[in-house]
Amino acid sequence: MEKKWKYLLLFISNVFFFFLCSTKWNAGYSISAGLAVLVIVWGRFQLNKKVSFFPTCCIVAYFLFIGGVSLASYLSGDPASMRVAYKFLAYSIPMWVLFFLLQRDISILPAIQWGIVAGTNVLNTVVIQEIWKVHAIKRIYGPFASPNHLAMVMESILPFLLLNTVYLIKNVHRESPAREKVLTVLSIVTSVLAVGAILLTRSRGGIAGFLLGAVFAFCALFLNHTHLSGLKKISALALVFVLSGAVVFGVTVNYLNRKYDPERVLLLTSAYHMWQDHPLYGVGIGRWNEVYRAHYMLKGAREPKLSLPHNNIANFFSGAGVLGGGGFVLFMLSVLYVLLRALRTQPDNHYIYAMLWVWIAISVHGMVDNSFFGRYNDRLFFAMLGVALAAIRQGETRLLKP
Repeated sequence: MEKKWKYLLLFISNVFFFFLCSTKWNAGYSISAGLAVLVIVWGRFQLNKKVSFFPTCCIVAYFLFIGGVSLASYLSGDPASMRVAYKFLAYSIPMWVLFFLLQRDISILPAIQWGIVAGTNVLNTVVIQEIWKVHAIKRIYGPFASPNHLAMVMESILPFLLLNTVYLIKNVHRESPAREKVLTVLSIVTSVLAVGAILLTRSRGGIAGFLLGAVFAFCALFLNHTHLSGLKKISALALVFVLSGAVVFGVTVNYLNRKYDPERVLLLTSAYHMWQDHPLYGVGIGRWNEVYRAHYMLKGAREPKLSLPHNNIANFFSGAGVLGGGGFVLFMLSVLYVLLRALRTQPDNHYIYAMLWVWIAISVHGMVDNSFFGRYNDRLFFAMLGVALAAIRQGETRLLKP
């Protein structure tokens, strides 16, 4: 019975990841999530599988974030803002599902990599079709309304896909089972295509976040295997990140600037004025554009239809005030704290480095875009966080066999 349960867990987890990464077929996403919950309940009550809970600081910050946005939206009296607050709660469901599903006595890699590979190749296929149709290299949209949306999705997928692929390359040998060899080859091909896809979006924030996240993650991996003190490691990471960020910023300003860049500064100024006038609960996330056009659009701004100010922190503080903005900052910092603390005791847990990479990518991109305000990228961010927290709780990532 227990063996059947484990194989069902592996299957459902991969199916769930397929729908998460492909960003299509919402019915499949909902059904697979429901089946995953049933597997969790079956394991708990029929097989007596004990369930661990989230790290305290992380889950407290999560509820403060969701609660702060919800309360701010309620106080604004705007139904659209209340619906946005509900969406944040709904988009975080994968974190709950995957944390409770994967904290078992199985290896995480085979429980997610097949699904990640299959789902990502749905996106890769759309990208290839797009290139084939236009017969030219331009900014790639994929299945989304904007190239930036494709970049946001890839930012969350690629760190886990790439580090799992590296792990497979290092650990799968001639004597390994055929399924592991097949997974390794598929992972390599998928990774190459997916990296090409994010580069072809030409999303400056997306590419910068992806590259800076990679630098940060691999430097953390290197430093964590040295004998430096914790303070020196953190200082070295901060220095590397600042220097890398300065290089990326310099390249962007001098070679990759676009005509709408000055408007981003105007948007931030408008958002700051909104927060000054509505410090506690903001103007309402759902009616940000309405208030912006009516009272805060500055002279020289040419994009009156923008719904948010293209900066995560400005988005939350102007739309949900201190309640929502403070909650968001606290939640993100708590995630970073949990990850950095876990590295001290689990220096070889590559899921921690992958989530650090995602965290950096989403945060950097979020300085110039709304990287925390989309269904698919939010679902993937929370899904990968659930995997990382489960891996931390599980304490091992080395076994490939279920």
